Amino acid sequence: MDLMTEQRHARRAHILETARRLIAERGYHAVTVRDLAECCRVSVPTLYNQFGGKDALLGAAIEDHFNRALLSTQLPDARKGLPRLLAIIDACAMHIVELDDYHRRLLEAFGSLEATAEIQLRMARRLVAVMSEDLSELKRQRRLAAWIDVKLLAGQINSAVISSALIWSGGHWPGNHLLAGMRYGTGMVLLGALRGAAARDVEARVSDAQQGLLAAGQHNSKERRLRSRRPNHNMEA
Repeated sequence: MDLMTEQRHARRAHILETARRLIAERGYHAVTVRDLAECCRVSVPTLYNQFGGKDALLGAAIEDHFNRALLSTQLPDARKGLPRLLAIIDACAMHIVELDDYHRRLLEAFGSLEATAEIQLRMARRLVAVMSEDLSELKRQRRLAAWIDVKLLAGQINSAVISSALIWSGGHWPGNHLLAGMRYGTGMVLLGALRGAAARDVEARVSDAQQGLLAAGQHNSKERRLRSRRPNHNMEA
């Protein structure tokens, strides 16, 4: 890589990192392209030329973050098949929770922005492709039903990942329960397809996740009851 190319990559990485930081601090809708340009010490036209606008920049920042998260799950000790498939699902959840405020704000905007639709599809295809490799390995091991189409199943698992993230971003689960929610949703999809020891392993994982979610639901209900019983000092006598 020549020096100029290296500098372009470094500047792009700095812009994406700055975009993520500003969104975490202010929320997506409060950040302007001028804010980004000033913080990155580049011109507004430079940002438009490189990314095409605010929504496209947001999508690029998230795609970059997602890709790094996905690559980080492919560890040497995570064998292809069920171990790596479950590691990918867990990494998706844990990586989101690590940047709690950022992702809550981000997910609220990202799913509804028209400009990010293509990026969402590209992200989904990449995750589906990796999961399909692990499902194919499970089929080779005869731990997956022979009639299963691995790409379709991988798409359903990916949908469960996205659905869990959106439920969490809406505040329905505490931050530390995203992992349980994602394990439960993806596990319920997998249980209809797995066979033998793989099915038993995932069933135990889903059972544990269910207990965590039920405990979270009971805690949230208790908190709501306590809040409803507190006197409202702002009400007139």
